[in-house]
Amino acid sequence: MKNWKNILLIIVAMGLAFSLKAQEEPSWKETLPRHDFQFGIGDPVLLSYGVGDVLLYNLNCNSAHCGYGYYFGGDADSWFYNDVVNTLTFATPTLNFEYRYRFAKWFWFGGAVSYTGIFNQYKDRVTKETVARTGMHYLSIMPSVRFSWLNKKYITLYSGLSLGCTIAFGREYWPDIPNNDIDYDLFSGVGFCGQLTAVGIQGGKNWYGFAEVGFGHQGFVKAGFGYKFNKKKAE
Repeated sequence: MKNWKNILLIIVAMGLAFSLKAQEEPSWKETLPRHDFQFGIGDPVLLSYGVGDVLLYNLNCNSAHCGYGYYFGGDADSWFYNDVVNTLTFATPTLNFEYRYRFAKWFWFGGAVSYTGIFNQYKDRVTKETVARTGMHYLSIMPSVRFSWLNKKYITLYSGLSLGCTIAFGREYWPDIPNNDIDYDLFSGVGFCGQLTAVGIQGGKNWYGFAEVGFGHQGFVKAGFGYKFNKKKAE
């Protein structure tokens, strides 16, 4: 009987010890930041290869020549037009600004705004002369979620998903098309966009650097810096 009493006292003592320890350990709300702002630069590969144009719905155009690259060969009147090839001349890096709020230790929700500029030339396939130029600007707005699966004081590992729309606008300039009344067309349109982050890493205390590998309109590789803050103080 005495042994049972000793065992019972040991169990009670262990329970009290674990309870006191749990009370002493702060929750994630007191040790991890809730707000996260970041700025990053990604590659413009998808938009450079016309992925945004596939989904683009044209809202504004000055003439029937809209879509220079698709106009040639469309009917008998265009048989004697120049045979042209579209060449990429310049693309800005994709600039990304993002904010997220941590609702749980592992779950974040927020939004991202991204910009990319794509500038092309259309050249005569035979003479190599430039016969047209285009400049398009893509502004993407995407709500986003993040799932952080390693949450340390200075290191965070995560994955995420963003989905939204792209607002596109620009000008197509072609002064050398036969029987053309004006020299350029203005474009504007909207389309779908998204970004899947397979793996991301943050390193730092309040100011931090980050790098991500993924797929989408923000780039296959993205890197930059950010600032996180506002731990909840223990009451």
